Amino acid sequence: MDARRRWIRLVGAMALVGVGCAATSGAAADLRGQEPPRLVVFLVVDQLPAWLFDHLDPAFEGGFRRLRDSGLQFTGATHDHAVTETAPGHATLATGTEPRKHGVPANDWWQRIGGEETHVLNVVDPETPLLGAPGLPGASPQVLRRTGLADWLRDAHADARIVAVSGKDRGAVLLGGKAPGHVYWFDEGVGRFVTSTYYGEAYPEWVHRFNTRLLPGLSTDSVWDVAVPAEYRGLARPDAFPTEGDGVHTTFPHQPQAGSSYAVWWAATPGVDVATLALAGRALAAEELGQDDTPDLLAVSLSATDRIGHAYGPGSLEQLDNLWRLDRALGAFLDMVDREVGLDRTVVVLTSDHGAMDLPEARAAAGRPGVRLTRDSVTSLQRVLDRASGATSDPATLAAALTKDLPSVSWIDRAWLRSALAGAEPPVADSFTRIQWNTFVADRPAGLLSRAGVELQLAEGVVTWSYPLGAAHGTPWLYDRHVPLVLSYGGLPAGVRPEPVSAADVAPTLAGLLGVAAPPDLDGRDLLGRR
Repeated sequence: MDARRRWIRLVGAMALVGVGCAATSGAAADLRGQEPPRLVVFLVVDQLPAWLFDHLDPAFEGGFRRLRDSGLQFTGATHDHAVTETAPGHATLATGTEPRKHGVPANDWWQRIGGEETHVLNVVDPETPLLGAPGLPGASPQVLRRTGLADWLRDAHADARIVAVSGKDRGAVLLGGKAPGHVYWFDEGVGRFVTSTYYGEAYPEWVHRFNTRLLPGLSTDSVWDVAVPAEYRGLARPDAFPTEGDGVHTTFPHQPQAGSSYAVWWAATPGVDVATLALAGRALAAEELGQDDTPDLLAVSLSATDRIGHAYGPGSLEQLDNLWRLDRALGAFLDMVDREVGLDRTVVVLTSDHGAMDLPEARAAAGRPGVRLTRDSVTSLQRVLDRASGATSDPATLAAALTKDLPSVSWIDRAWLRSALAGAEPPVADSFTRIQWNTFVADRPAGLLSRAGVELQLAEGVVTWSYPLGAAHGTPWLYDRHVPLVLSYGGLPAGVRPEPVSAADVAPTLAGLLGVAAPPDLDGRDLLGRR
């Protein structure tokens, strides 16, 4: 059966590659005679690199299988900013712009607020405490400098219902837009799905009932054992690997260690995404999404893949088991959407906020660049910093000297003056510089030496000392930027389009399908050719 499916997809891909742009215009022609969608289901799997999505294809039988077989796959999709992290990735997907415009350059940055240099952690907002836990900071989209798909939809249809749910605050908040609405995320500190006072004054009954009645049953399994069938386990490396997890507990079964937080442990297992999809299902029914002629948006950001990927690496048995389970849970969720709304009246998009590199030790063993830095690695960088600062105290001269000398450090590939990235156009046409330019936010320096006026690019395959174990992402190398992008809707032909496209294209494409106006100065474009 797997071989047959691969053959069908290969034939479809060859057919679409052969017609090129004609495939695009054909999809648009089919859609013009179709009733407008009632619902958009916007699925973001946090840390799902395209290479892993393709590699694990034989194990998929549920939601991933359904979308890969019946959807239009854009296999050349990339994020085109340098700091490939959760917050900028979600902001780009939601707004159709790069960090330079939407203002979210990384997961955290420095910003002058009230005359003081302040460390900002993406959407965390002490001014909007958690609803029901007033002593804890909540979250809001105040840092976002652009509107997104949710806002464009609500501008066009005041009665459109917007729901965004995630295992992380930034996953829900940035997809949910700037207007208050139904935005919920799992908070490890309180052990339930929460929102903040930015979004309302009370939880709706269906959220309260989910947290008190359904969530306890979904989160009580204190042992995570491998469930993926033995026939697929060869898609991952052997279970035991020395730099996975905490370096000691590297094999199944996994369970919380004595003295650790159960909610923190559970949020890094497949269970949190099963619960997130269950909450999305409750929202679908309770808010009657897609039940009238006004289109609605249900955004779901699935977070376990990122946490598991960081701990064990994308190539681990743990990640295979997680995505095998998510595939099944997603299949059940799509079945529910089909029953409640009809998939023929629903636009489903599946993508990711960033990719990831596998464990550097695993890469090195396979003959690819892979180096894990230690604290001792700072010595070579410190020599460059000491030499430059000893020669001048002028900030501009110092930044220029650092930019020139930093590539002599073995684990640094390139360096840029921030002042050279500040212009209205990128200073040169090479792709890495363009990516850095897309990331530049003048008043929000985020990198290791950004406040010294310099941006760095790590060498290929390098993981910094911030990750003494596990895997990482966050660079402009293709393994961190290349992500899946699958679009499924009624008249769209199934198949493959291999041309380069951007994650910034997702929001304007969805806006086009919904027939709602998007701002004219987006970085993205409608991939179906109607804008």
